[in-house]
Amino acid sequence: MNLRSLIEPELEFGGGGTHVDVRFGLMASGPLDRGTPLAPSVLRVGIVGTEETVEGIRGWLEKCRDEVPAKDSRLANLFPRFPGFSPDSCFRSTLQFHDRWTATIHPREIEAVKDQPRGVAGEAADLFVEHARRIVDQGGPMVLICVPPAELLAALDTPHPRPDPADEELDEGSEDASGSGVRADRPSFHDVLKARGMVLGVPIQMTRPSTYLGKKGRRRKGRGGAPAKPLQDEATRAWNYHMALYYKAGGVPWRLTRDVSDLTTCFVGISFFRTLDRERLLTSVAQVFNERGEGVIVQGGPARLEKDDRHPHLSGEDAQKLLIGALAAYRQEHKTMPARVVVHKTSAFDGGEREGFLAAADAQRIDSMDLVSMRRSLTRFFRVGTYPPLRGTEVHLDDSCRLLYLRGSVNFFETYPGLYVPRPLEFYKDHGPSTMAALSEEIFGLSKLNWNNTQFDGGDPITVRAARHVGDILKNVPTGSTIQSRFRFFM
Repeated sequence: MNLRSLIEPELEFGGGGTHVDVRFGLMASGPLDRGTPLAPSVLRVGIVGTEETVEGIRGWLEKCRDEVPAKDSRLANLFPRFPGFSPDSCFRSTLQFHDRWTATIHPREIEAVKDQPRGVAGEAADLFVEHARRIVDQGGPMVLICVPPAELLAALDTPHPRPDPADEELDEGSEDASGSGVRADRPSFHDVLKARGMVLGVPIQMTRPSTYLGKKGRRRKGRGGAPAKPLQDEATRAWNYHMALYYKAGGVPWRLTRDVSDLTTCFVGISFFRTLDRERLLTSVAQVFNERGEGVIVQGGPARLEKDDRHPHLSGEDAQKLLIGALAAYRQEHKTMPARVVVHKTSAFDGGEREGFLAAADAQRIDSMDLVSMRRSLTRFFRVGTYPPLRGTEVHLDDSCRLLYLRGSVNFFETYPGLYVPRPLEFYKDHGPSTMAALSEEIFGLSKLNWNNTQFDGGDPITVRAARHVGDILKNVPTGSTIQSRFRFFM
């Protein structure tokens, strides 16, 4: 067993500036697309919510035009100030509001949704989409902010008692294992809202009261009565929120640095999800990325579970169709084919899948392709002292398998910023010319492409993280409804 520590990869920002940290890189150089015609210098924002929530989020965003002070902490690199979001800040961009882009929901409409015996998430999502449609039909907004009130979120997060079987039959899997009759596995309002909001053609930013109210808007208990997640400091919330808005409006905040000698690469993330009725087979979904982190959604066909292998797999024919579709999406986006394809899959490859992917690469004249499967490992390592292993610690198990810590202690932060003992990523090379060392460094870099979080120590490469999020939302899209192809509609 061999260990090595990977060097934290740098990111590229405006004017060719580089830095290992997203926030310090942005403050020094601005977003990658700053000064280009495609940069959203004026970001038009629509808002949907009650009078109280609309006033709350708009007031906080107005406040964030100016600097938000750093958290009082000795960890200055982990908790930097937010420089403000305005034409005079490093972003060279501003949020623009208008009364025509604001839709107010009356409290009685919220009460009517809360009183639903089941299907609260769907009814609430439809309510917000209906009001948002009035804004979109008038034209203007580049991003829609949906701000549900705390009382609606409480109804959405609180499990309902099991209904009388004489009135309505429960779906399989809707009752918890204890037999208590409490509905578990209820759909997330966030996911249902994003799914049903696809028809609007404008990305949605769902916002909880704690984002703009801080501790005043925080619930003591989270979903299903679980302890609520710790609240981020205000500057960190401002960083994450504004970068998500910027990306959803079409901006490119940062990308991985790339050597001119590197092959142009198409990264494909493949994951699986069950339909809501839990009766149909798992369905595959692919997320296609390039080095800039620009993502396109490609939905695959059904998958199967074998009796002697509980991991989901595609047939060889479906694997071939999926990759051909992914490459077609790449060509449509970039007007050329990549020189190299990397497939990241959340289950092992079987013979049929391998043959299907290779056949697709041959058909499209792709000479270089790597097939990599990955999962969260149950193996953990410990350092002498207080903190977990360093992020970037790589453990060489054998010639085709390695463990890689994508979360861990970070030298730049001078601490471990997580709450729990981190689990490394376990990945296997099934096929391809790239060395295991090169694949490790590539996966390490892809973990920094997360536009919902400016703290760079993400726990998964964007390929796998995005594919899982896409699956969570796709299973909530009504049959026959619109499915957007851009990743910004799913984050």
